[in-house]
Amino acid sequence: MDKRRQRTREAIETAFVELIDERGYAKTTVQDILERSGVGRATFYAQFHSKDDLLEAQVCALCDHALDMGAATPVSPLVQTERVLENLLDRRGGLHALIVDEGSERFADCLRHAIVTRADAAVPACPRGAAARMNRSFLLHHIAASFVGMVRWWAWNDFAATPHDLATDYLNAILPLFGESAPTE
Repeated sequence: MDKRRQRTREAIETAFVELIDERGYAKTTVQDILERSGVGRATFYAQFHSKDDLLEAQVCALCDHALDMGAATPVSPLVQTERVLENLLDRRGGLHALIVDEGSERFADCLRHAIVTRADAAVPACPRGAAARMNRSFLLHHIAASFVGMVRWWAWNDFAATPHDLATDYLNAILPLFGESAPTE
């Protein structure tokens, strides 16, 4: 992506997060984003199909940071989960409304979709443990739904738990499905 297009995208994304923090997802319109970012309608729609598409891009960016499958060295599930949670914690002001207010269902759907996609790439084709006897689609959606539920619980509790403690608890619930014990990192 060229630098001008990247700056435009960043302006749109920054305006979007600021507006969600101020007004909430449901009350933020594409027109509001255009006015705040200084970007024209055609330019916005050249990058995003809708406000929902922009939200999905934001959620994917949050996950991509932590779940880079192209990394040279494999990253443990604990580190991956912590990174996603740290990224969410860093953006908690703008995302709190998405997690607990009007946009929560759309945010949850986007996050669930992002996690299912990444879990599909990470979970072995023939997993061990109880996961081996489960329908793969169900397993991937269970992993994602549990993650989304954890994030919502965390936001409802004002992000009181540390990312490390929360990631450890999450993996304590998920890893036994694969015949693995809790993380010790």
